[in-house]
Amino acid sequence: MGRNDPSRGVSRRGLLGVAAGLVVGGVLLTDPHPGGRIDPVAARAVLPGPARPRVLSCTGWRARDPSEPVTILARRPSKIIVHHTATRNRDDPLALSTLARAIQDFHMDTNGWIDSGHHFLINRQGLLAEGRHRSLETLLGGRRMVEGTHCPDQNGCSIGIENEGTYTESNPPPGQFAVLRVLCAFTCLQYGLRPGEIYGHRDFRDTACPGDRLYALLPSLRRSVARLLKPGVDVRTVNSPATWPLLRIADRGPQVLAAQHLLRAAGVPGVVADGQFGRATVDGVYDFQRRHGLELTGMIGGGSWPLLAVPVRRGQGGEAELAVRALLSTGRGPAAGGGQGWTVPDTVATPAWQRLLGTG
Repeated sequence: MGRNDPSRGVSRRGLLGVAAGLVVGGVLLTDPHPGGRIDPVAARAVLPGPARPRVLSCTGWRARDPSEPVTILARRPSKIIVHHTATRNRDDPLALSTLARAIQDFHMDTNGWIDSGHHFLINRQGLLAEGRHRSLETLLGGRRMVEGTHCPDQNGCSIGIENEGTYTESNPPPGQFAVLRVLCAFTCLQYGLRPGEIYGHRDFRDTACPGDRLYALLPSLRRSVARLLKPGVDVRTVNSPATWPLLRIADRGPQVLAAQHLLRAAGVPGVVADGQFGRATVDGVYDFQRRHGLELTGMIGGGSWPLLAVPVRRGQGGEAELAVRALLSTGRGPAAGGGQGWTVPDTVATPAWQRLLGTG
């Protein structure tokens, strides 16, 4: 891929060391007039609809010019991808402009990207900034999109939203989450997207992003967005997309056992099928990711699963069929029967794998 859409390179998470050392500033912003203040969207339980959110433009936060022109695609995105910055959850406010510039500097100077990788950034105070140049312009137009660099293989079809903070063990502040839902609702409105097309970064890559807690809030986010788009909607009709589970060191259980069998089926040496994600499994995942040109994280997420979970035919035997049987033992799938016999389609492909893994 080109520089606009690299498949490898320094992880976005490396920003942690950069932003943690920033000088704390206020929230006095320029939009676009120096000294102007932007108030965050109120964290009310019911908002009057997906009105246009207040966005600090690239000009407002004094962004650097891109190193080359950004690519404008003559199509609408098909999804929204939610991220967290994996930076410190500071109690003191960090100026939105300072944060936006720090991320842009990291993306350009360390990752070698042409501009900020994401389209929009929300800080912990609930203030919203444009990320990559022209993202706001194309969003308001509703017919085109800027190609980003926030998620390889999805940069030409998704809007990337960064949320300041680390949400592995804590939830985002209510004001930040309120702005996220308003921005997602407005993006869905402008591009004709369904609320079910809101994803987390881990759905497509081997990463913990956007953090366990924020990721767990995505079903609630989809329902909230649906209410903003259509007050009174039956949120039971808002489906979450079929995805893949995230597995990492210290995990254990049938999902891990199935992944170990699939790693062995892929010819990865040294992996023991014991259902425990230990050091040998981590090393095996590194080996698999290296072979496929993936970011080396040692985790199994939306990047590795589609390559591991190959179609399996009933009766073919071997490690791949053992992976299916490990998941059947959990009682998942149609008439799973506690693993007594083969009770899934004759060929287990992606949809059946996801149902067996519990994320379909």
